[in-house]
Amino acid sequence: MKAYAVVPVKHIASSKSRLATILTPEGRKRLTLVMLENVLTAIRNSVIQGTVVVGSDLCVRELATNAGVVFITEESRGLNSAIEDSIKCCMQRGADSVLVLPADIPLLSSTDIDRIIKLAGNAESIVVVSPSKNGGTNAFYLRPPNLIPVSYGFGSFRRHIRYACARDIPVKVYHSFSVAFDIDSQEDLQELLENSGTTLSAQRIAKVLRRNMA
Repeated sequence: MKAYAVVPVKHIASSKSRLATILTPEGRKRLTLVMLENVLTAIRNSVIQGTVVVGSDLCVRELATNAGVVFITEESRGLNSAIEDSIKCCMQRGADSVLVLPADIPLLSSTDIDRIIKLAGNAESIVVVSPSKNGGTNAFYLRPPNLIPVSYGFGSFRRHIRYACARDIPVKVYHSFSVAFDIDSQEDLQELLENSGTTLSAQRIAKVLRRNMA
């Protein structure tokens, strides 16, 4: 098995714009980068064998390069196209499966990643999907990588399941608070601060938040 991870990252200038009233611009930048670094660390400590980060920001490219992972530049065609381009890059490098993970899930651990891969078992064709708290998709495992279309956006969790079922492809669901928890609102930030003692990475992110509140 050669599993790759795909991590799409929004441009820092527009990332976490909903947090502009409570975080300084520098704070939103630092938050984006430290969460991405945490995701890449979790991937590196898991069974995943390669990683592709896709984005359009020089800071993201520098972080990815320093982390020793592949960076590809996002064309201006939207998130789904960016992920599809990344999946193609993984396949060109010999990947027989991919795990798509967002950059803004600060509680993600290598244990979560390994459990998702283990849940897929030895099936030749399978989808494993893990929901976000608002019905999106926060982990999306495909074997083979181009098994079904990528369709992120509102309601993507159920939509990805529908696509798999329509093709009679086995689907498994991985439920995890640490995967479902992403940062989109002031309430999310408060919840993260309240849970900052759970992991070292969460403590580090909480420190960045406390230093950069507007």
